[in-house]
Amino acid sequence: MFDTVIAGGTIVDGTGAPPFTADIGIIDGRIAEIGTITAPARRTVDARGAVVTPGFIDIHSHYDGQFLWDDRMDPSFSHGVTTALAGYCGVGFAPVGQHRQQLMELMEGVEDIPEIVLEEGLAWDWESYPEYLDRLAERRYTMDIGSNIAHAPLRVYVMGERALRHEAATPEDIEKMAALVREAMAAGAVGFSNGRITTHYSSKGAQVPGTFADDDELHALARAMGESGRGVFQMIPKGANGAAVTEPLGREGRLAEHRRLEAIARAAGRPVTYTLFEFAADPGDCAVLAEESRRARAEGLDLRPQTSPRGLGAVQMLDTYHVFVRRPSYRAIAHLPLAERAAAMRDPARRAAILGEADVDGEFAGNPAVLKMLNGAMARLPGTYVLTDPLDCEPTEDRKVGALAAAAGQTPDAFIYDHYARGDGSNYNISFALNYPEGSLDHVHAMLQDPGIMIGLSDGGAHMRIICDASMPTFQLAFWARDRKRGPTVPLELAVHKLTGAPAELYGFADRGTLAVGKRADINVIDFDRLGLLPPRFVRDLPSGGGRLQQDSVGYLATFVAGEMTRCNDVETGARPGRLLRHLDA
Repeated sequence: MFDTVIAGGTIVDGTGAPPFTADIGIIDGRIAEIGTITAPARRTVDARGAVVTPGFIDIHSHYDGQFLWDDRMDPSFSHGVTTALAGYCGVGFAPVGQHRQQLMELMEGVEDIPEIVLEEGLAWDWESYPEYLDRLAERRYTMDIGSNIAHAPLRVYVMGERALRHEAATPEDIEKMAALVREAMAAGAVGFSNGRITTHYSSKGAQVPGTFADDDELHALARAMGESGRGVFQMIPKGANGAAVTEPLGREGRLAEHRRLEAIARAAGRPVTYTLFEFAADPGDCAVLAEESRRARAEGLDLRPQTSPRGLGAVQMLDTYHVFVRRPSYRAIAHLPLAERAAAMRDPARRAAILGEADVDGEFAGNPAVLKMLNGAMARLPGTYVLTDPLDCEPTEDRKVGALAAAAGQTPDAFIYDHYARGDGSNYNISFALNYPEGSLDHVHAMLQDPGIMIGLSDGGAHMRIICDASMPTFQLAFWARDRKRGPTVPLELAVHKLTGAPAELYGFADRGTLAVGKRADINVIDFDRLGLLPPRFVRDLPSGGGRLQQDSVGYLATFVAGEMTRCNDVETGARPGRLLRHLDA
């Protein structure tokens, strides 16, 4: 007898092969049969008219802290993710000695996770990286989780204050770090991560340890990871967010970074994945670097650029960062519940005061990373977008705030003020700072066709008051395989493969990523015609009452993890079958 039969669905199996109709039988958490099933089952899910896919694998989150206080793992959980990996961009929480405070400040500044949330949410009952994994292994989740060992905490653990001062590592330092990387891989780390992006700062204004590490150090750590025969080296390279830096690297600088990645791949003997965005400072870079990576792969180096399926940028609304957040007359009502705050903003006298006042830094004075963002917010405002409903994430020029304000005979700040104050205060605008420089996603369509380019960068668990990009799996299927109007779409089987089989192959997870007999029963059953995103909203469900953006979905009829149903008709079931995925287990 089967535990569960998913009957009559359109199977999109994650390999990229065309869809077909079949039943799936599950026994003891694994797929036991695919075909026409007549044997009895304890539970039957009617999937006729629905699409059945493998569970999605998120290969770029920052749930390093959230793993320790949350078992639901939203926002990823609401979007069909059944495996989520963290510890990217060189930041994390293990190993750790006496510098816990600095690690929290790094995560607060780089990933916008409030320090008070981390203070309340982390027990710090570990020192080594294996001990950190052991703490994760004690818990159960809605999905499987995995972790990379990150460069910044490793460097600080070995070098102490010298790492915080960005001093060069000695040969002895490098050997100690390499030994700890070997230890981490033996304990089950899924890889190693480094960040070289110079615009990442702690909440106290310090740049991330490891940003300026010499190549000898990077190569030694790559070799140490590669000795395990497992793992992926992830880097966010210098210049990866070119539109956000004062002096972009330019084409030659970006190519030099690619050469560095090639050398790391050569040292590791393992795949290297790196962040690849299109941005206004270096138009056409995506195509150039993608071609460089194709050349490197032809030469035997496994370089995998990683991009986003849509534009990336800050969501601005009254409950997050916005252009009026530092105005004294707004600060006087900032404590009010959202709808009351919006109503107070509609008072003509208060409106005139807020629009006419200068900014006061207040509580933001001690956070240089946030201040830098806020200081440029007004200048960027005309270029931000107000999206239509239903959500159109490939908006045209006429949806920019500057154009909408001109059409209404208003200044951009007056227009967005009235937009925020309307209704219950949940209106928003969005700045596509990356991956949307020409107001089109044509370049993403080209990257989706490249089998060597990964789709990721969800940043789940990070930038909590800025973005909600963990909704990308739902966006990728609904937009790219169904809804796009301004250019070609992609076949559903390709969109699914990029979320399932491709990341499983990259990380060597042989037990998941495709629907086949013997694989784990990590499965989504999707009402594809109805699949979609709801507008982002702000929720307060973090330790200490901290808040974050959440973007819900509709259309997930069921999600299974190891054969247990975790979601049913867009509602969680309460099941927690997920566990720590140690790389050696997959």
